[in-house]
Amino acid sequence: MNDGSSTQAAEDEVRRRFADHGLSGLDLRIREYPEETIFIVRVADVEYDRAVLVGNELDRLLAAKGFSGFVTVRKKDSRDITHLLQDVGVADQKATDLANLLEARSRTSEIQPSLTYIPDAANNLSAIVEARHHLVFGRRGAGKTALLVEGKRVVEGQGHATVWANIQTYRHEGSYRTFIWIAKAILDRLTVLSKSRSQQLGAEIAGLDAEIDKALAQPAVEHQIAERLVPKLQRVVRRAVDTAACKLYIFLDDLHYVSRTDQPLLLDLVHGIVRDADAWLKIASIRHLSRWYQATPPLGLQSGHDAAHIDLDLTLESPTDAKRFLDAMLDSYAAHVGLKSARSVFSEDALNRLVLAAGAVPRDHLVLSAGAIRQAKRRANARQAGVQDVNRSAGDQSKVKVAELEDDAAAEGAGKILEALNTVRAFCLDDKKYTYCKVDFHDKETRPEEYALVQGLLDVRILHLISPSLSDKHQAGRRAEVFMLDLSQFSGQRLKKYLHVLDFVGGHIVLKRTSTTEPAKVGNTPRKLQEILRRGPEFSLDRLSLGGAAVPDPFPGA
Repeated sequence: MNDGSSTQAAEDEVRRRFADHGLSGLDLRIREYPEETIFIVRVADVEYDRAVLVGNELDRLLAAKGFSGFVTVRKKDSRDITHLLQDVGVADQKATDLANLLEARSRTSEIQPSLTYIPDAANNLSAIVEARHHLVFGRRGAGKTALLVEGKRVVEGQGHATVWANIQTYRHEGSYRTFIWIAKAILDRLTVLSKSRSQQLGAEIAGLDAEIDKALAQPAVEHQIAERLVPKLQRVVRRAVDTAACKLYIFLDDLHYVSRTDQPLLLDLVHGIVRDADAWLKIASIRHLSRWYQATPPLGLQSGHDAAHIDLDLTLESPTDAKRFLDAMLDSYAAHVGLKSARSVFSEDALNRLVLAAGAVPRDHLVLSAGAIRQAKRRANARQAGVQDVNRSAGDQSKVKVAELEDDAAAEGAGKILEALNTVRAFCLDDKKYTYCKVDFHDKETRPEEYALVQGLLDVRILHLISPSLSDKHQAGRRAEVFMLDLSQFSGQRLKKYLHVLDFVGGHIVLKRTSTTEPAKVGNTPRKLQEILRRGPEFSLDRLSLGGAAVPDPFPGA
């Protein structure tokens, strides 16, 4: 049975969590029973999906704290829905406010967290706050920084110490100087942590800080200086967290701005600082630009042994789940400007198209939504943003994505990724007239370098994974991955003619052929979806080994 103080603490936590997610003014009722306490939360229909996610998060949190009870979320009666939220069209100022807000808050940072953090289905927030080293992977805009920032807020609320370092700041520094800058940030935090706790420890930290300042004053940091500092830093980190009786969480964002060849060394140095201490690394990066471990000599963080992985990519493998999450995110932004929901300014078809156009990437979803609103406002008497507005918005984003790809390619000296884009796009759109294609498992295993280029296009959101394992209808045991070109690669004012395109309608993937009256094929059962995906042409990776030149098609007309 819960006592009064634990119930009050649980209630306070419930109210705070819902408020943090933009669900303030809570209709909360508490039911006390001998064996458990039930918190009943009533929300408007537009907030229901978002509130359920928060309720699930709270259930896990309360259980972890040993509290006997749970949160149940119910929809308010329609008469209870607040009259303050309005249902307006795109011509209204609130629609403009929403577009401005989406653009302004599409990127998160340490000083500008998510407007409203929407927990994902995998509950990665509970993982990121664990006492465990983590490598967080995701495409650009997948929510890596948002997860780290929210994790930082949570652990600070629990009384733990944190250090934040954005590696992009040090992109022009060498690996040893980058390490020294990170060490400097850690010492700055330890100085505050140890203040008035231990005079001897404070003096030791001050001495190390002076040593680091001296190293940074030099034009280059010799490897002997950095390596000599590791045991000294490990000693003060361990003593400081033990003295303060707290954990230390070190958040390193955007590791991919360090050269891939230098990443294992940098991680090895930072890992050396926190060994055998209650200090934990949380590192975010783009997978195909990352190398977190090398075997000879052993350097870095070994997967499974040293660090666990968190994969944030919400792909189009489960478009219904992706739509539920993205709709909840967009609804939360709409509520902040006084709208009932995103459906006040978007048609349902547009919301479906947004999921596909964004490839289920949260940041792209926000940016495309803002662009669609602005496109709709240009149309006379437009009531809502529609599918064509989303298509035009996606077309406008094409240059942005290619620029990001060029940036990544320049950073790695790998212009082959751009060549790969041209090759894949020409194969799909010009040769085969399909917006998606298959890559055979055997092909990817025998051509790892070429397949890495495909992964590069996936990570920069120009390709999207539709199915990770599609069986072959005629050959038992043969399987393939299915990738879809980003909508920005074939959409502008209107879709190209006579293309076989995938769409998302009524909760199902459908196959259409543009500029024809052919009926759409609806993937409303697993078998029908499988048949749709099997229609996609097979892309042979040897096309990429020829620098973008197409090879003769062994099955012309297939």
